[in-house]
Amino acid sequence: MTTVVSLSGFRDLDRALAELPKATARNVLRRTLVKAGEPIAEKARELAPVDRGDLKASIAVSARIKNKVGSAEYAAAMRAGLGKGAAVRALRDARRGAGGSFAQMYVGPAVPQGFYGHLVEFGTSRTAAQPFMRPAWDAMQTEALNLIKGELAEQIIMAAKRVARSKRQSVDVKYRASVAAMLAVETGG
Repeated sequence: MTTVVSLSGFRDLDRALAELPKATARNVLRRTLVKAGEPIAEKARELAPVDRGDLKASIAVSARIKNKVGSAEYAAAMRAGLGKGAAVRALRDARRGAGGSFAQMYVGPAVPQGFYGHLVEFGTSRTAAQPFMRPAWDAMQTEALNLIKGELAEQIIMAAKRVARSKRQSVDVKYRASVAAMLAVETGG
C-alpha cells in the first residue's frame, strides 16, 4: 500500500531546487527525505512486534529521486542544434511549469530480513494484524513534513554555499545557486 501526500506551500523551495545544478538538487532532496523519514522509522521500530527482532532491525529509510519532466524538451533543443545551454534552459522551464513531484521516500521493512512486514502489518488468514507502520506514520507525519520544509531550506542554503566556493562552477551556475539560497531564506530556512 502506498500513501501519497500532497504538500502545499513548498513552491518557493521547489523553485529554489530548480535553480541548483541537477546533481546538487538531487542530493539535497535525498538527504532531506532520509532525515525527515527517520522519526517515522524510529516510531515504527518502537511499535514493531518482536519475535526474533528481524522485523524491527530491518526498518529502514531510503529516498528515490527520478524526474523525467523536461527530458523531451531537452532532447528537442539538442536535436534542433540550439546547444547545451538552451537545452538546459528548456529543461528547467519545463520543470518549473510542471506540477507534481519526482521524489519518493520509503520507510519500512527492507528485504530480505523484513520480507514479511506486510503480513504482520495487515495480518493473514491465520494471524491477526499487528499494525506498526500506519500508526507510526499517523503519529509522526506532522513532524516529518515540518522537518522536510525546514531541512530542505537549510540544505538548499548549504548547497548554494558549496556551489559558490566551487572553482569548477561557472558564474551563471553560481548566480543561480545564490538565487536558490535567497528563495530558501525567504521560506524561513
